Amino acid sequence: MLFSFILLISSGSMVVLHITSPFSRSASLSCRSSSSSSSSSTNCAASRSSSWKADPRQGRPVPVPDEDLAEYEDINSDAYRNHDRPRAALPHLNDIGVPELEQPKQQQQMQQQQEHQQQQQQPSIAEESKEQQPPNASSNVEEEATADEKSVTPQLNKDDDPKAPETNANGVLAEDEEEDEDNQDQHEEEDVQGPIPFEDTLETIDSDEIDPDTKYLVYLPYAGITNQFYGMLRGMEVAKATGRTLIIPPITASSHDKSKQNQPWSKFLNLKRFTDLTGIKVIEFHQLRDREQAEMSSLKCGITCGFGSKREIDFTAKGFLKQWKFDLTLTPLRQDANKLDTVTSLLAPYKEDRYVCISNTYKISVKDKGEWERFGQHLHFTQEMEDFVQEFLDANLTPSESGHRYITIHARRGDFAEYCANNFAGPKLIHCLPSTEQFAERIDQVQQRLNPALALSSASSMTEMLPVFVATNERRPEELKKFAELGWRFIDHDAMGTAEKHGVFSPMIVDQLMMSHAQAFVGIQMSTFSRVGALRQRDWHQRAMEYM
Repeated sequence: MLFSFILLISSGSMVVLHITSPFSRSASLSCRSSSSSSSSSTNCAASRSSSWKADPRQGRPVPVPDEDLAEYEDINSDAYRNHDRPRAALPHLNDIGVPELEQPKQQQQMQQQQEHQQQQQQPSIAEESKEQQPPNASSNVEEEATADEKSVTPQLNKDDDPKAPETNANGVLAEDEEEDEDNQDQHEEEDVQGPIPFEDTLETIDSDEIDPDTKYLVYLPYAGITNQFYGMLRGMEVAKATGRTLIIPPITASSHDKSKQNQPWSKFLNLKRFTDLTGIKVIEFHQLRDREQAEMSSLKCGITCGFGSKREIDFTAKGFLKQWKFDLTLTPLRQDANKLDTVTSLLAPYKEDRYVCISNTYKISVKDKGEWERFGQHLHFTQEMEDFVQEFLDANLTPSESGHRYITIHARRGDFAEYCANNFAGPKLIHCLPSTEQFAERIDQVQQRLNPALALSSASSMTEMLPVFVATNERRPEELKKFAELGWRFIDHDAMGTAEKHGVFSPMIVDQLMMSHAQAFVGIQMSTFSRVGALRQRDWHQRAMEYM
């Protein structure tokens, strides 16, 4: 059944409402407006009748659309066009329900212009149409757009009509969606890049220190500060043998301190003087790379000394890679070697590469153990650190102690104790973990040797004894008390403000300085830290190496 109502509004327009029987399967509510000033007509947004259910999100009823019927607005709507074809829109239905697929293009454009003009003249019609819709109308029943808005077309459920084009939840044709996804994937591939190869970053450096024809050797730091020092020396051996410039990693936090920090060696060691003395060219990472600004780079390293094959790279190397933003790839060489001659021969096929990297240098075996003589002894401290120690001595030694003649002890305790107990039990323990009493006995011998006329039993002779400084990680109060009772001075870096002034690794460097320049030094035979101090004593001051 069809019922019609004619309403006259104050503007002179007439509204005709056609209401079909709600019991008809194709029942619909439509709106058509006409104006006395124009013979054109405009279709309003239409909604099909529906059953109702509660909207769980808003707590109000929403329509459940019929599965067999939906209506569509004008196919020529600009809001649904893409490259001159409709997006998520189906043909407009004419008065007899036949799709107007064959309507001439010119006629469609004229009709569109007329409809747009009438929308501007009659904005109130859309509002009145809105009032005619059922309360709580579905999102499928959209308001007709005003002059500055785009109309929203009700969408056909793709299950209703097997011939209907497939659309996604946003009303985009499936074929267009696939095209958009392909374009998006292409853009993402262009925008999202993998790590930049390290050799490419070398090309972007604008510095007089960088020679574009220079070839470099890179290595990963290993373990604590002294092992990193020896790793640097053995890296110099490989660099010299292969004719490359060594890129020196910074001092990097190890599993001992876990500070997650790093400092360049040039803060503490005079690398320019080293190059002048040896002719070996070195450069540091901070000269090539801004750690804060750098992007992730890929670093390919050949496996040496089993690091990357038989064992994992250690805590220090992992920390270095993370801090300096490197994505590491470990590549087996033709042989997993640790002898210097073998390693250098394995790198020969890469002689044209801008850089080569090896996973470990500390474990490389140098045939004559001459890395100290060739390189280590020429690594002198910076003037900044020399001055800091001089100020400390000036403040802590009396005028009678002119010339700053003193003795230094290196007493490593703490984490070293368990290692020594497990590996040097019995009589050998003194070479790894000597007691304070054993140190005291050796210091008496050193004092007597330095001053043969000294009578250790005489109280007056105490003023003639050289002051003793202890470099140690000992923190047990009872042991520190023993040091004090013996008249020894504990090098207290907290009181000195060493780390605050010169960085987290500076206390160990200051200890080395004190050990190197002492009138006598007593170290621990099994400690590489002590060994470096003793070597400096021998080669810088021609003094005897004193080990427990």
